[in-house]
Amino acid sequence: MEVMRININDTEIVGNHSNIKAIHIIKDNELLYKYFREGTTDTQLFPVGCIFKSILSVLVGIAIQEKKINSIEDCILDYVSHEDVEEVNWYKLKIKHALSKTTGIVWPRPQEPIPANMDEIMQLRFESEPEKTFQYKPDPQIIVYLLEEVYGMEITKLFTEKILPYFENNNYQWDRDRIEDLQVSIQFLDEWGQLLLNKGVVDETRLFSEE
Repeated sequence: MEVMRININDTEIVGNHSNIKAIHIIKDNELLYKYFREGTTDTQLFPVGCIFKSILSVLVGIAIQEKKINSIEDCILDYVSHEDVEEVNWYKLKIKHALSKTTGIVWPRPQEPIPANMDEIMQLRFESEPEKTFQYKPDPQIIVYLLEEVYGMEITKLFTEKILPYFENNNYQWDRDRIEDLQVSIQFLDEWGQLLLNKGVVDETRLFSEE
């Protein structure tokens, strides 16, 4: 099928959204539609913001597949070093709560720095028990520190060793000190979406279980 090309002014898909730089629409592994704003290319790296949290989720799946983690039902404290903990909610806090932003933890305000390690996170207070409420906040940062501890390497290196070897389009920029500033190409995102649609399988290799 021929790839469709349309002008930015002629489509409701893009409309007046100037922040949209590129679009790929793929069905059954076939590129049906693509759009690039003038001045952008298909190999250009784009900041993808909170998409990095889906990468954390996949890395947890890989950790389970590799038996580094038993289950998302396990408690965070089962996998991170810690001193005696008085706050009872830490004994209720599970991996799934950090993945789903339902920890109940009160995080610093947006203009304030995120805790630099688990020790600092464990100084934060809870406003509710885990799983009681959803709030869009930095809960997945807990997953960063958990994965770094169980694998003994920084999260960006874990990404390069556990995911990128399976991708053809593996050019990226990701600074460990600016964890939400991951940049990848739209072609990487094509492959990323396909990995999720295939429920963990890429090139006949299973990275994480369908469950």
